[in-house]
Amino acid sequence: MTTATATATTTEPETARVERRVRSEPRPFDFRRQTKLSREHVRTLQIVQETFCRGFSTMLASNLRTVAHVSIRSIEQHAYDEYVRELPNPTLLTLLSLSPLPGAAILQLPTDIAYCAVELLLGGKGSGAQPARPFTDLELALLRNVIEQALPELRYAFEPVVATEPRVMSQESNPQFAQIAAPTDIVIVVSYDIRVEGITGVATMCIPFSTLQLHLDALSSTSLYASQSLGGAEVSRQRLSEHLAEVPVEVAARFRQLEMPAHAIFNLAVGDVIPLNHPVDEPLTLAVDGVPTFHARIGRRNRRLAVLVEGPADPTAPTERPTRVQPSSPA
Repeated sequence: MTTATATATTTEPETARVERRVRSEPRPFDFRRQTKLSREHVRTLQIVQETFCRGFSTMLASNLRTVAHVSIRSIEQHAYDEYVRELPNPTLLTLLSLSPLPGAAILQLPTDIAYCAVELLLGGKGSGAQPARPFTDLELALLRNVIEQALPELRYAFEPVVATEPRVMSQESNPQFAQIAAPTDIVIVVSYDIRVEGITGVATMCIPFSTLQLHLDALSSTSLYASQSLGGAEVSRQRLSEHLAEVPVEVAARFRQLEMPAHAIFNLAVGDVIPLNHPVDEPLTLAVDGVPTFHARIGRRNRRLAVLVEGPADPTAPTERPTRVQPSSPA
């Protein structure tokens, strides 16, 4: 009885230690390679990729006519050689052009998901065992069509960062034949958990860091103000104010709005009179680029008509309902 109790007491902490070791498994880190993907970069990419996942899920579900779900697993930086060595062979690799950005990107789908999609497109169930072999030309053509329908979702997701036009360049089954960067170049690897018809897998997207670096830095608030002193920010503010002061804007003095039936407008002729229904003692509305800004009175300066600004107008105030009038001909 005593021995059994001692054994149970010894085994329980050992199991807990194993579980903790699995949960906090260490990752290799190369101190010779600088970490370029900051938290601000990851936060920006997280928003972009979440938008893409929603659109990709909807596209797969509508085209394959089945339940499909795509979600982000991780966003990390790797050397391109590390990324390629971790990919299975065979797998579906689609090389994408991100014009006008330099370089290319890779969208990788696991073979189980790809073959499931092909089977569903051909009228099958997509739930059986899938082969582990390279894709045929017919299968690549079907999968290319699926990827091309996902590119508008990728373009829409990247719009807050950079305007780009993704385009399929080629497809490969062997990762060694897909070379978009030097082995030591830093790439951004986004991993997705993807599920189609009960089959799950991990897809990835690989983009060279140099392709997005300038645009990610521009959206990073830390990098935007880290190199600027308080004096530099004040100079920038003054320059911005000077440039805005020279921007031309449209200013219009408006009467009350009117409503006229279409037939009355069609029958208008030279000499017809349209009553404005605007009281003489009521000020006009001075609108700047369509936004009500001031109240003004009609006046004259020398030989020209003018308006006298009386006070500010509330842009959020509801406008009066237009008055319905009929034009009248002169007697």
